[in-house]
Amino acid sequence: MTNESPPVELCRSEAILAVADVVAAVRFYRDRLGFTGEWLWGEPPTFGGVSWGKVAVMFCLQSDLAARVEGHQHYFFVTGIDRLHERHRDSGVPVISPLEAKPWGLREYTVRDPNGYHLRFGEPITTRATAAAKELPQRVQLVERLPTVEEYETLVRAVGWAGAMNLEAALAALQNTLYAVMAVEGGQAVGMARLVGDGATACYVQDVMVLPAYQRKGIGTALMAAVMSYFRRETPRKSSIGLFTGRNLAGFYERHGFEGPDTGLYGMYLKQE
Repeated sequence: MTNESPPVELCRSEAILAVADVVAAVRFYRDRLGFTGEWLWGEPPTFGGVSWGKVAVMFCLQSDLAARVEGHQHYFFVTGIDRLHERHRDSGVPVISPLEAKPWGLREYTVRDPNGYHLRFGEPITTRATAAAKELPQRVQLVERLPTVEEYETLVRAVGWAGAMNLEAALAALQNTLYAVMAVEGGQAVGMARLVGDGATACYVQDVMVLPAYQRKGIGTALMAAVMSYFRRETPRKSSIGLFTGRNLAGFYERHGFEGPDTGLYGMYLKQE
């Protein structure tokens, strides 16, 4: 019989940040960033902390050190990054790096706290949409994320839409997307599709684009399958989904259940000049 010691495991880690004002740090992380639990130690406080679920951050009163921390980074992995980014933007948190997809497989953005710490918030790019694609060319996969500015501009110009589009407005509109899915090969975006709308009663398919060299390879079909899967999974029953397209592409969308003006409503719009 042997007396074996139990394995050693790390079960939790909490950052301790040097700050010039513990109370102010707690209030910023609570009121602006969204942390909930809080505590203070000492009178006046020389130590404190905040928490959000299993994540916690502590603060230590070290004014001299705090004056030299500009640019030091701390990372938070999150779910629901689009909603958190919107919350931080609306609460006036200084965003120093915008929300975008990174080549290391995360969508992330960076904010600055009052002491100069750069707080990075990131969410892994998922590949759940791949399940909606029955056949894709080798090395092409679907990822659920927004395109970067460069990816979007490349796709728009490649399919010949740049002349008919207010590109600056379109890039701003991307941030209001309900759902986006990208077709990617070796880190290069070769196609995309997205869904806009209120997410409850009406949705609209937008920006279904595939690079010309990758067309007629099943990528557009896979992108639309992912969009329709999201629509059926995440929106209430009897909600509607629509789109505008040229007559030459009507058959493509009919395969996904859409009906044209002969059996439904005519698509109509007003364009501001």
